[in-house]
Amino acid sequence: MRRRHLMLLAAPLLASSVAPAHVAQAGTTGTSGVEQAVKVTKVEVVTLLKAGETVECNGTPVAMAFDGKITASGPGTVRYHWTVNTSRARVSPGSLAFGAGTSTKAVLQVVDMPAPRNAKAVTGYVTLHLPDQKKSVRSEQVTFPCKK
Repeated sequence: MRRRHLMLLAAPLLASSVAPAHVAQAGTTGTSGVEQAVKVTKVEVVTLLKAGETVECNGTPVAMAFDGKITASGPGTVRYHWTVNTSRARVSPGSLAFGAGTSTKAVLQVVDMPAPRNAKAVTGYVTLHLPDQKKSVRSEQVTFPCKK
């Protein structure tokens, strides 16, 4: 009888530790201890400058703007951060709160890319990371010719 009692106590703990991979812990609601779940269904990153635009290459960094779009369903919070080019340094960490249903939210990221004097072009890309969702999406590599 004692063994059965211990099994009944352990069952809820075991079940709560084996959650689907898409469930992100986003805090609790009230004092009930019920976890929220949010599922990211789509992530994309787009460049906000038109390819082929020329930029000043005079030693001052060039600002490149990117837009991250995250589509998710279910209530909860999605944490994110950016990386620039090959760097692993986390840039602009944040989070987005999603409600019931499916919605898309945008996150703007402006990055200063080096533009050395006499360079022919400025090139760069960003990657949007969602660590709780185990997702990362990289923008296209963009190249802007330097003005002559």
